[in-house]
Amino acid sequence: MKNFLIHFLKYYGVPMVFVVFFFRVPVSLYLNKAKGVYDLVSNVATGEISTNTILLGDSVCKQFYKQVKNDEYYCLCENQSYELPGNYLLLKSLVNSDSNFKRLILMMNPLTLTSSLNQDYTYNYFIKPFRNQLEALDQSELDYINTTFPKEEILKFKFSNFKMPNASNSSDISQLDSLNISDINMKYLKKIDSLCNERGIDFKMVSPPLPLNNKEIVERFSKRSETYLIDYFQFVVYYDSIDSKDGIHHQDADQYILKNSPQLKALLQF
Repeated sequence: MKNFLIHFLKYYGVPMVFVVFFFRVPVSLYLNKAKGVYDLVSNVATGEISTNTILLGDSVCKQFYKQVKNDEYYCLCENQSYELPGNYLLLKSLVNSDSNFKRLILMMNPLTLTSSLNQDYTYNYFIKPFRNQLEALDQSELDYINTTFPKEEILKFKFSNFKMPNASNSSDISQLDSLNISDINMKYLKKIDSLCNERGIDFKMVSPPLPLNNKEIVERFSKRSETYLIDYFQFVVYYDSIDSKDGIHHQDADQYILKNSPQLKALLQF
């Protein structure tokens, strides 16, 4: 029995301890597909960004504006899975830090707004990276998170294999006759607008350029009275669907930027 224990510890115990230790230190994020979100949350919380206009948003926004980091505009777009609650937390971190900006542009694909923190990657791209900021959410969201997602894992920085029960499916949602912004996203959109008003920050919401086959989906959204949403749905820019690699992202964003630079700049104008 003694020899068995020695053998087990030697060949299994020590490697297991090493694995646990490795995935509890930030360097392991280089093996995590959500590393960009962790970096974003950290940089926003600790950095001092001085610019005229901040861009928050999803990976489609990132495709077209990731190189825009200057005194006029600064892109912090990363991923759609943290939805508007995540963008609200980023905004709170920005205004509570030493960052200095006068305008905020929220650039999101409309279909994302139908979700309710119930996507396949909500846990990996929102709950885990934003763990230390979640307490700034309303109690209803905290209750939902606590009853839906695992508590902090031993392998803290490992990309989890947690499966979201009854995850939202954008393909199924896009087939509905009528589409609506979810209650949770609408709540945090209003919080973003309110926080901007409190801090004297000009706010606008725009869609990134989308494949033309998204047009009829966008037109199925129920109309709302908020000014920023009227403009948001009315002025969507579309390109030929054949140029999309997955129905949302452009297959050659760099080429699109070269050909449509004035159009992309116009989307940022107030």
